[in-house]
Amino acid sequence: ESARLGIPISAESRRIIKEFSSLVDTGLLRSKHIMNAFEYILLTPAPTFNVLNEMLNTGMLTRLIPEFRKIENRVQFDQYHLYPVDKHSLRTVQIIKSFGDPKVNEKKRLYRKIYKELSAQLKLLMWAALLHDIGKGEPGDSHSISGAGSVQKVLKRIGYAAEDIDTVAFLVKEHLLLTKIATRRDISDEETAIFCAKKIKSVDRLKMLYLLSVADAMATGPKAWSEWLSSLLRDLFLKVLSVLEKGELASKEAVEIIEKKKSNIKKILGNMKNKKELEFVIENMSPRYTLYSDKEDIIKHVALYEKLGQKEFVWNVQKSEKEDTRTVTLCGKDHPGLFSKIAGVLTLNDLDILDAQVFTWKNNIALDIFKVKPPPDKIFEDDVWATAENNLKAAISGELDLTQVLKGKIVSYQTDLAPTAQRPHRVKIDNKSSSFYSIIEVFTYDYKGLLFKLTNAIYKNRLDIWVAKIATKVDQVVDIFYVREH
Repeated sequence: ESARLGIPISAESRRIIKEFSSLVDTGLLRSKHIMNAFEYILLTPAPTFNVLNEMLNTGMLTRLIPEFRKIENRVQFDQYHLYPVDKHSLRTVQIIKSFGDPKVNEKKRLYRKIYKELSAQLKLLMWAALLHDIGKGEPGDSHSISGAGSVQKVLKRIGYAAEDIDTVAFLVKEHLLLTKIATRRDISDEETAIFCAKKIKSVDRLKMLYLLSVADAMATGPKAWSEWLSSLLRDLFLKVLSVLEKGELASKEAVEIIEKKKSNIKKILGNMKNKKELEFVIENMSPRYTLYSDKEDIIKHVALYEKLGQKEFVWNVQKSEKEDTRTVTLCGKDHPGLFSKIAGVLTLNDLDILDAQVFTWKNNIALDIFKVKPPPDKIFEDDVWATAENNLKAAISGELDLTQVLKGKIVSYQTDLAPTAQRPHRVKIDNKSSSFYSIIEVFTYDYKGLLFKLTNAIYKNRLDIWVAKIATKVDQVVDIFYVREH
């Protein structure tokens, strides 16, 4: 009634519920009438207050679902989980329900559209949202796998059909899949979308998994959810959806997009460059770069290439209009260790790296794009960039040994590091996800100079970096590198 009327339960009612909670016995747990009432609460919008919170606070929720007791008041010791596991789970349910609000803002219109399309599966999605972290109360390394096992027990006890149990268990087991792939893999690579599609298998499951991924991140806290993650998840979702609806990515369609984009760029730049040279430049751009780079960005990059001539590199530093960051776009002659040298020079000049993209054109031209924090003293920012440019020239020519000059600086950065909860450093090598590259995943704590140390180690092992993904999670970093031998 509280859910139906949108009125909180009174203090006296809460006292009575607590006092007589022992009456919730096995018979009640197996009652279809009771579970129908509970599912009504799961599905009912909660714009002002969440009835599930009342059920948790009175002990009713843990009586109905005893497995939930293991995550009750369970605190997660890191810098981005704001809530205990139980409260986080209820917030996840509430956020998904908010996607159904007709007054949802422009940025959430895709969520509302998917929410409406899932009307028949919403009940299963809500169960997955409620129980997606249930495995955190179980011992073991993977809460997703143990959580899927717990979900099967809960839904089997309630009397769900095997097919529905399988769907919810899948959502719980894979609730981190899209977020991990979006932040740790090259989503511009067709293989990434195909890998996800083969794992998810159906359009409805993909839609449910997408909404669950978004709500899970939102419910974690502002440090876990950002416009950057929102954009990555949306792009990955749409790519995987295309694979599931049309079959494996039609190369013909991708080729048509590339050719159309090239044709438009040639028309725009036709008066700016020698036609033969322009043709050479555009035809030597990698398909991955051409397909997934904006037309406007490609035009800027061609203009940068035009300035290269016989120089080792040219770069452009652009201030962001929306945030206090700088985008450094470098166009240069590719050679082993270039990415590492750029990262080292930025660190040497106290320019903290937030993100990096690496593109290599067929004519051995490197296009490296770094997103960095501005220098501490913005008054002399131009001088800092001029010094950094000279440092990079010296590093490329061999006059500057970055390993030596950064040695003391990086040690001081590591000394200042004070992580919230110490976790071991991890390095994973993936030779299965890509047909052309080995993928190196590095899990560690972030500090200035880390990217240089990692990329320098990769270079010393005679490996070229073709794609890099830098994903900082507040107190930890996950750096991903797609590499091949020189």
